[in-house]
Amino acid sequence: MCYNPTISLTTAIIEWTLAIILPIKYSKTRIRYYSSAVLFLLGLYQLTEFMFCKSTNPDLWMRIGFCSYTLLPAIGLHSIIKYFKIKLNLIWLYIIPVIYIIMATTAPIFLVNGQCHNIFITAHNIFSDVSSPLSSIRFGIYTAYYFAFILIACLIGIRAYLKEANQKKQKIYLMFPLGVFLMAFPTYILMILFPALNYQFPSILCHFALLFALTIFIGTRWEHENNIKK
Repeated sequence: MCYNPTISLTTAIIEWTLAIILPIKYSKTRIRYYSSAVLFLLGLYQLTEFMFCKSTNPDLWMRIGFCSYTLLPAIGLHSIIKYFKIKLNLIWLYIIPVIYIIMATTAPIFLVNGQCHNIFITAHNIFSDVSSPLSSIRFGIYTAYYFAFILIACLIGIRAYLKEANQKKQKIYLMFPLGVFLMAFPTYILMILFPALNYQFPSILCHFALLFALTIFIGTRWEHENNIKK
């Protein structure tokens, strides 16, 4: 038995536990359900890695995993917009991930090839293909969506931090950007040091996402405590 299933299942249980505790215990936060949804999806992806290594239907579990991490940037930005009361038509938030999820779920074959390693997994799906202009555009749009939404959410939080005089609120506003940094920085360091890991990017990122989950959980607790004191 490789280590990856044990790590993935343990991480999923931790993230789902946090997702359950968060809306129940910290009811004074405005985005508790959004934060809980993010934690649930992170845990779901970890479960799909476990099932990828242990089940007889890896294609199905990679589809589910793709759907779970594809929704994360949209829900993350949605939560930030909700928190700061920014008006935006939600169609613009979800149209890209929904289109890609539909394509992933309806494709005759989704998983091109995959392998379970000691810690991470390698999985190439149909959206990894850049062998033609059309597939390159499809890959580029997905990549741009993923990183642009995360970047926008971080910039909104940083902008609010710079404009806020209350130190307690400043700490809360920084939690999302800090969580993204703690998730992304070690991922990119690993990929720079070991370029062969590039094809394992989603797996690596979602393992370090436990740091993001803990950061979001702490930030939600701080907001809850801050609202109680008002």
